[in-house]
Amino acid sequence: MYKIIAIIEKSNIIKEGLTHLLKSHNVCSQIAKLDSIDDWFFIFKDEKPDLVIINPDRLKDTDLDKMRQKIGISDRIPFIGLMYQYFDREIYGMFTSTIYITDTEDIILSRIRNKQKKEQDTTGEKLTDREKDVLKLLLKGLSNKEVADKLAISPHTVISHRKNIVEKTGIRSLSGLAIYAILNNITNMDEIN
Repeated sequence: MYKIIAIIEKSNIIKEGLTHLLKSHNVCSQIAKLDSIDDWFFIFKDEKPDLVIINPDRLKDTDLDKMRQKIGISDRIPFIGLMYQYFDREIYGMFTSTIYITDTEDIILSRIRNKQKKEQDTTGEKLTDREKDVLKLLLKGLSNKEVADKLAISPHTVISHRKNIVEKTGIRSLSGLAIYAILNNITNMDEIN
């Protein structure tokens, strides 16, 4: 159990939802809710948090190491990225772990309770040609079965490719994957349904 968890997020709804989840599962004794990193010195004068959950948007165009130095917090304190929009791949690697607002309670709690760095951070890997083909068809609105039929593979293989795409990109939603595909020249706006 953590003593203090800091949540750095501008949305009150998201802060309150996380607070409710953490309190109802006795994950910590205290929760500090900050709108931005600028609030840090007003909240944490003597005691520092054991864990920080932060929307990468709140980093204010700096990397996590620079922010840690600025606020005087050890690199042993885990920082969990709170994701609900598209971020560059490099952002995901800065955090001990990441959670998405679409994750189940069990997944969120598991990642918050786990203090270790992810053993395999695959967010920097490139998609294979077949994964790109699957992604293009999914973005056209095809089901797993329709993608399988078009590519002459099994639906199970399509599901495996989808899982690999999510693991490599760190993006779970089709809308986020659409943005990723456009930014990485995998597809263009005209091809997305």
